[in-house]
Amino acid sequence: MAIQLTSATVALPMPDDRETLAALRRKLGRAWHRGTLKADLLIGTFTDQHLADFADRELRQFERLLNESDPDIDDWMTGRQLVPKEHDNGVMALLHQFCRASSLRVSYWTT
Repeated sequence: MAIQLTSATVALPMPDDRETLAALRRKLGRAWHRGTLKADLLIGTFTDQHLADFADRELRQFERLLNESDPDIDDWMTGRQLVPKEHDNGVMALLHQFCRASSLRVSYWTT
């Protein structure tokens, strides 16, 4: 049985996308507090430089990535391990590129 929508159909309230994205950006902005110095430096600095430019899709990709452990993210960023399919996306590619460009500075501070 098909449902027919008419002008009398009441739309359910949807959260304001801007508010939702702003809340997600605030949450992800805490990436400076990962737990290890290297992760704080790399991921925190990356977040400062790129978070404001991320669209909804990239914010969600980054959110999923930050749910992973620091050693796993570090291995994927540095290329020591292959990036799993669920994280093989534009944000991970940008993070990998950022890591390569930052490697000399980070190794200096973490040695």
